[in-house]
Amino acid sequence: MLRVIIKNTRIIDGRSFIGMGLLGMVISFKNNPEVFEALLLAISLILYVGYAFAINNCFDIDTDLLNPRKKHKNPVASGELSFKGALLTSLAIILLGGILAYFISKSAFVTYITMSFLATIYSAPPRLKSIPIADVLSHGLFFGALPFIYGGYFDGMLSETEIFIALSLFVYSVAMELRNHLEDYESDQKANLKTTPIIIGKSTSEALINILSLLSLALLLNPLYSPFGIVGILGVATWNKKISYRIWDGAMVLFLFVHALKAIIGV
Repeated sequence: MLRVIIKNTRIIDGRSFIGMGLLGMVISFKNNPEVFEALLLAISLILYVGYAFAINNCFDIDTDLLNPRKKHKNPVASGELSFKGALLTSLAIILLGGILAYFISKSAFVTYITMSFLATIYSAPPRLKSIPIADVLSHGLFFGALPFIYGGYFDGMLSETEIFIALSLFVYSVAMELRNHLEDYESDQKANLKTTPIIIGKSTSEALINILSLLSLALLLNPLYSPFGIVGILGVATWNKKISYRIWDGAMVLFLFVHALKAIIGV
């Protein structure tokens, strides 16, 4: 039973979102070197991401049953875990995470509750993931900007650089959601879901992914270097319009790592 509950959280799939929150904490840690609080934040982040995936599995049975790529990842859809069992364990997970966030700080708790609420209504009724525009914007918040802000507020404030990073992660998370929807395009159509890509079309969605990915990199480069760096990226993007998602992901990881390294060594 425990194995199935852990499987339902899909922690491995959510590792990048956990990393967003940990990045914010790493950048802020020098101003608040509290190891115990840092541990609470890390555990609560893992619980949050696990909850977001678990609650999504509860309400994605209709589409995941039609998607062979997703069905084996959803123990509720495959029948390994009952809906009631999945729902109750999901609520227990986020309740524990909220308790941990409460003992970190008031701002951390408010941020945690906010992103948990958005993650809930994204999957459960009113199910924002099935409402065009709301699907990508909510994802940009609860699986982008807010986890980073949750970690970034570890020292009680957000610097200008942290604001740029939060904006970048919001934009990139919107692009990631478009990518996710494109992967589920056929199954979402069969389930009669009206996601943003279904409304605007595949080709427009693909172009928008590249534009948003480029913008997210520009937001990261601006505080690091200068506008000349942004011009360089624009030139590359114009010259090579068909850019692999892996290149975007690799570039994001690289520049986020640079931000973390700068914070650690104090440059």
